[in-house]
Amino acid sequence: MPLPKLNAPFDRVPTTGLRGQFGPYLATESLVHAANTALGLGLPLLLTGEPGSGKSDFAWVVAHALGLEAPLRCQVRSGTTAKELLYHFDALVRFADAQHGDRERSREPRHYVTLQPLGLALMSKARQVVLIDEIDKAPRDLPNDLLWELDEGSFEISEVSDVDESTQIFDDKLPGVPLQRRMQRPGGAERPLLVITSNSERQLPDAFLRRCVFFHIPSPSDSDLVKIARERFPNEPLKLVTSLVEIFAALRRVERLTKPPSTSELLNWLEAMTRIYDRDEVQMAVDAFESALKRGKGALSIKGYQHWSALPGLQCLIKLREDLDSLTPPKPRGA
Repeated sequence: MPLPKLNAPFDRVPTTGLRGQFGPYLATESLVHAANTALGLGLPLLLTGEPGSGKSDFAWVVAHALGLEAPLRCQVRSGTTAKELLYHFDALVRFADAQHGDRERSREPRHYVTLQPLGLALMSKARQVVLIDEIDKAPRDLPNDLLWELDEGSFEISEVSDVDESTQIFDDKLPGVPLQRRMQRPGGAERPLLVITSNSERQLPDAFLRRCVFFHIPSPSDSDLVKIARERFPNEPLKLVTSLVEIFAALRRVERLTKPPSTSELLNWLEAMTRIYDRDEVQMAVDAFESALKRGKGALSIKGYQHWSALPGLQCLIKLREDLDSLTPPKPRGA
């Protein structure tokens, strides 16, 4: 059954002709539908999926499709707080100014405030796309700490006094919005679109999930991988690209792998095979592996695993030592 059409003006992102940070991006109709729903409702778009599935790159897809600048990116770490996504207050520089520098300037704390990506987007009059990457790495309180800011479009700079703000001071990146204790989104400003990614390392709070439009990017099928590869490498021979993807897909099906290679690792491998390695040697390897796979060796059976250790560019695909060992033939005794 086809997805229902979204009424204008919310149907903003097309399903074809999409481009990410690194080139063409093949998005399913369902993913685009989720993005347009998030745009129309003014809610964050929460994306999950295996690492390398294109979650982060989709922020660039949306920004490009809407004719906006590159996304403002918030890199989340294990100790990140909600405040750090909104603004930074440089207390050390202020202290230095008060002790040995510009003491007059140090009396006004707004001189030491710098808006961070989420704070800039909330205060911008024009729509911005914000990428909050790998939010599941942050402390559990961070998603809930952002609920008020996301709902109300405002936040508080606690280091700034709420009195004597007659002299306007601005952030260099947002000269039209004065810095003050209560930062409020300008009237008529469009809500930013937040693209939030998670690797599902832990469950996000229910209150936060209720305020998101959710989409899980599934692992691409073998035919989807061929389409993605053809879009990224349009000038390479179709037969070569298709054969390389088939070899990659067979490698992913080796049961002993702890970490099967992802789509992004496939693209790195394809680039190495088509632009770095000698073309004749690549073709010889392709012919040998295709022949082995047709004989049933190396695809699903462990008996033929020794073939994989000779695959050119295997370093682009296998990232764990135990996986590499499982694809390497045992050394003869006494060797």
